[in-house]
Amino acid sequence: MLRTAIPFGYLFIALFLLTIFLAGVATFVVGLRRRSAGWRWVGAELCACVAVVIVADMAFESALEWNPKIDSDSQIVGTWTDDGRTITLGSDHAYTYKAGAQTTRGTWTRDDWNLYLHGDADSGTMRFIQFHGSYRLMTHPPEDSDAWDGDLGLRLTQH
Repeated sequence: MLRTAIPFGYLFIALFLLTIFLAGVATFVVGLRRRSAGWRWVGAELCACVAVVIVADMAFESALEWNPKIDSDSQIVGTWTDDGRTITLGSDHAYTYKAGAQTTRGTWTRDDWNLYLHGDADSGTMRFIQFHGSYRLMTHPPEDSDAWDGDLGLRLTQH
């Protein structure tokens, strides 16, 4: 997953990958001229590494939907868990959120893929995404998807 929030960051990533690929091609050509299998292998491996990075990034990006279509609240009602965090969304629009030793209760509303929590201590916004066809709940969604840390969030474990 290639992400950057740096201005012109994607340009730098593209230039870096292009440089590695061209170095691989050049190394391969040197190996052909010298009739050296070692140089050809190194060149081919550099080119293959760049190709693998690009294909893996494309596969990850195609599996991720930032703005999934959620037809009804019944699709998201249930218990969402991951690494010590649990949120239970009730069909009566009540929720219980546990993060470590802290528990928050309140009500929730949904607008498209955004989940709004109105709790007894504070309020917050979470976001639904879809990864490989399954909904995920991001507890701390980024304002800019380029600044995203890669955390897919909570999984629906009980419906």
